[in-house]
Amino acid sequence: MKPLLVLGITCALLSVRPAFAQNKRLPPVTIPQSQHQVMHSAYAKADYEIDIHLPDGYETSKTPCPVLFVVDGANDFAPTLEYLGLLMAEYHITEPIVVAIGDGGRIGTPGNRRNQDFTPSAITGIPKSGGAGLFLQFIEKELLPYISANYKADASNRTLYGYSMGGLFATYVLFQKPQLFRNILIGSPALAYDNGKIFDYEKDYAASHKDLPVHVFIEVGELETPEMIEPNKRLVQQLKDRNYPNLDMHSIIQNKVTHLTGKPTTMLKALAWAYTKPHVVD
Repeated sequence: MKPLLVLGITCALLSVRPAFAQNKRLPPVTIPQSQHQVMHSAYAKADYEIDIHLPDGYETSKTPCPVLFVVDGANDFAPTLEYLGLLMAEYHITEPIVVAIGDGGRIGTPGNRRNQDFTPSAITGIPKSGGAGLFLQFIEKELLPYISANYKADASNRTLYGYSMGGLFATYVLFQKPQLFRNILIGSPALAYDNGKIFDYEKDYAASHKDLPVHVFIEVGELETPEMIEPNKRLVQQLKDRNYPNLDMHSIIQNKVTHLTGKPTTMLKALAWAYTKPHVVD
């Protein structure tokens, strides 16, 4: 009797499988309070997928909301919401509007343009590199005005987050248009790109400015390569040496993490630092 029972169960399970296989039009998974749209940039001459998440109580709120802009949006939209949720539960932070900027698909997929949009200069070996200036124009002249015009957004309380090549772009923004953001959160930036070209931008900014009035978080992992760690240390020290009176900077070297394993904790720490008062971060 037992073998027959097992056989009967197996047949029943097999008979169910085709029903799942034939159902090819499953409903899409959606994130509550979120919107998805495509914006065409006249500056970058590209389409960007923009995912926007609105805070709880947004519809009835009369107070403008802080806004968090995240590059590599196709990868980092959902994790951003997860980490903000943790910080809201633990520290009761004010929930920001999240604007995740997609860049042609997930990292590593055909069509992804991060090597184009996040790089300040063109180098051989990376086709179409050097598009950071145009990408920044898209953000400054098209995306930010759109968000301000269509959402209850606090233009004085914007935050930018980027990791790796996205961190390189955030560093570029720091020395090109720091006034656009209150907080610039830089995770494990690829500062060695193009033989450290980003340091030319830092030098040019310092030559023409006496202050850098922005809140900056900079991180690198303890187990990353010297190519990642040493430029990071150099940048932090140069910013300290500038003695900018209104620069609020926090830098960390995360213990026992690599470039990849440090990514989740970097975002959590960076957001905690940006949105808690006083800053909560180790």
